[in-house]
Amino acid sequence: MEQNRFTQTRMISQIAANSQTSMVELKTGLSLYTVELGNPVGAPMLILHGGWGPADNEEHRLDILNEEIRSKFRIIYFHQRGWGRSKIEEVSGTDTPTGIDANIADCEVLRQHFGIDKWEVVYGGSNGAALGLAYAAKYFGSTVSGLVLRGLWLIREQDLDHDYGDGKNGKGKYYPAQWRRFIGHVGYKTRADMERLEKTENPGLEIVNKYWELMMGESPDERQKAAASWLKWDSLGATVGVDNDNPPATSIELLTSDEDIVKLGLTFYKSLNSHASAINSKNFLDTVVAKIHGDGERVIESREERVRSLRKKIRLITGEFDMLCPPAFAYEVIEKLLESETDTDERTEIESCTLKKTCQIVKGASHSQYDPGMPDAIQKAMLEIAFGEH
Repeated sequence: MEQNRFTQTRMISQIAANSQTSMVELKTGLSLYTVELGNPVGAPMLILHGGWGPADNEEHRLDILNEEIRSKFRIIYFHQRGWGRSKIEEVSGTDTPTGIDANIADCEVLRQHFGIDKWEVVYGGSNGAALGLAYAAKYFGSTVSGLVLRGLWLIREQDLDHDYGDGKNGKGKYYPAQWRRFIGHVGYKTRADMERLEKTENPGLEIVNKYWELMMGESPDERQKAAASWLKWDSLGATVGVDNDNPPATSIELLTSDEDIVKLGLTFYKSLNSHASAINSKNFLDTVVAKIHGDGERVIESREERVRSLRKKIRLITGEFDMLCPPAFAYEVIEKLLESETDTDERTEIESCTLKKTCQIVKGASHSQYDPGMPDAIQKAMLEIAFGEH
């Protein structure tokens, strides 16, 4: 898309020194709110927010970026379509999608808009990690050079089961009473109901679809109650050291309404589990593995070379106590990248070292990027991917 296809309103931002905000118009009725900060000639880095969206105080979202990061990177952060200060206006005869394919396209549009040839680092957490991985599935090696993903959320059917549909082995195992209330809100209240849920082909996707029906209903009261139920469950286990039933007061105000947070999140989940999406949960993991194993036009053939190259391309960071996106999710991706089902004792030294380096489990942390140890791990990973290991 040519530069003159964009219109932009610039204003001085109070977020941080050397930063500015923009409204980038992609098409009539759709504008993305962006923040540009850091070193204007630094290594380009794209930051993708997670599933609760941006907060009123942008510095809260970006304060994991210390002075070293800001001095070495040109950082672009934006509110994804429909979220926060980005604007979707109804235009007669048009429809503005908010699923996975549209969000991938927006990342490319912004790259072109800001005159960036290639992102040295794409960083995202939770839903942002899923978007980052899906973006890489299409563009790794061409316009995406490296990935730093925290709290990896793959949003496949089995991952939706873990978070929403499985009360025996998933997140519901650790919060049984809360899970019963969560599924009870969409009609699964008795033992017979739960047995019926277990017998469905994909319990997690079933719950997603049931909440989607409520969120699309005509009753404002039912939509509000469904959103509150979803968000209460979704927040459980997101951070350490907090009584989740009685969270502390916070000055951070989310910019997206509760109803829109849930609608947009469910749209994202449904799109990733739809064959109508070019990138979907059935193919994007295999696709991204193939992309990351490539090297421009050349496919890396040597297993040793492939393993060595991973350390230069990707970091997956996960909390030891992450209930939403447990370490097993990230570990599975790295195993897939290593193309190895080899027993631990049979791995080569370089494979074991690569596995430990590329898939980092932060002790004492859960899902939040603000949990103990998370900011340091994220910052170190960004620097290593962009500038090499020290």
